[in-house]
Amino acid sequence: MMRPPGTGFTLMEVLIAVAVLGLIGGLTYGSFDATYSLKSRIERAAERDQTVRAALTRITRELSMAFVSDHYDRKRFRERPTRFRLKGRHGDDDLLFASFAHERLQIDAKESDQAIFEYQLGRDSDSGQTNLYRRSKSIIDEEWERGGTRAAMAEDVVRFEVSCWDPKKREWVNEWDSGSTDRQGQAPIPPRVKIALTIRDESGKERTFTTQTKIFLTQPLDY
Repeated sequence: MMRPPGTGFTLMEVLIAVAVLGLIGGLTYGSFDATYSLKSRIERAAERDQTVRAALTRITRELSMAFVSDHYDRKRFRERPTRFRLKGRHGDDDLLFASFAHERLQIDAKESDQAIFEYQLGRDSDSGQTNLYRRSKSIIDEEWERGGTRAAMAEDVVRFEVSCWDPKKREWVNEWDSGSTDRQGQAPIPPRVKIALTIRDESGKERTFTTQTKIFLTQPLDY
């Protein structure tokens, strides 16, 4: 039915039009808001996964070049300053080793490609989260458990588990110490290392990333 010329809209018609327009606007905003939230969650998940994979890649790279050396000043050191040590703590493992994987970040730095690396979990004082930390010490001395620089490699970590392949026992073990008397007459470094890193995703669920690496220098260097 056509409206007669010269007549306007009634108040009821205006209110209905405004209500319909508001409903359409609300539905449109809700759709865009849900899409944006989903996009943000996907981006955060992808960034977190990339961070974890980068951390595992770095660990395996440094582990592959792990070594111990019998070439050291025996008057200064009572035992080898280079070491490979794993302390299994049921998901809170502590991995320490000497490696040729050190990278000099400053020109003319008095550093070589040798360094002590240590990976272990720790609590962030600001966020309260448990993170995976990497300690790097470019000077190898008798205080291999102290010093160096420490940085977080992965955040909100639930478990960090490391296992070493023992060729004598033919099984994976979660304890290893190249300086232990139990390793006398055996290779001080395991030929393979397995790593599992469990994190908590945005929905609170646990996700585990695993990898393995081969270590090439399992015998002590003597040069």
